[in-house]
Amino acid sequence: MAKAKGGEGEVAQAVFNLANIFAFIFITLIIASKQMFQSTSVEVEVPKARVIEADLEQSLAVSIKKDKTVYLKDKQVSLQELVQLIKSAQEEYKAKNPDAELGEQLVVIRADKSVDWQTVLNTIDAVKRGGSKRITLAVVKKT
Repeated sequence: MAKAKGGEGEVAQAVFNLANIFAFIFITLIIASKQMFQSTSVEVEVPKARVIEADLEQSLAVSIKKDKTVYLKDKQVSLQELVQLIKSAQEEYKAKNPDAELGEQLVVIRADKSVDWQTVLNTIDAVKRGGSKRITLAVVKKT
């Protein structure tokens, strides 16, 4: 009988160790998920809205700062450069994902709330000239 108890103790220890491993993996994934959805380090204070809908996975982040500088991901670019970089990114995405349901990456434009509409429209135009049809504007949910 002493052996049976020892065997149960070993099983309990193994289950406890396995639970610790799963907890560690779970916490790591939670921490990593925040980084996955923050696709750029450019700080922009976006406007607020009541409805938020966007598929952020594998999106291209275009940011417009208060001083009207434009960034693709973390790189400052001119509108002419943006057109070419968007074209390249979409071609690369289509080559890597030929079975993609919508065929191209979503472009998320994050403009500071103080940026005038003409600057935002010029940026949207550059993204469209780059061949993107899936474009959305980033907002913060109103509370």
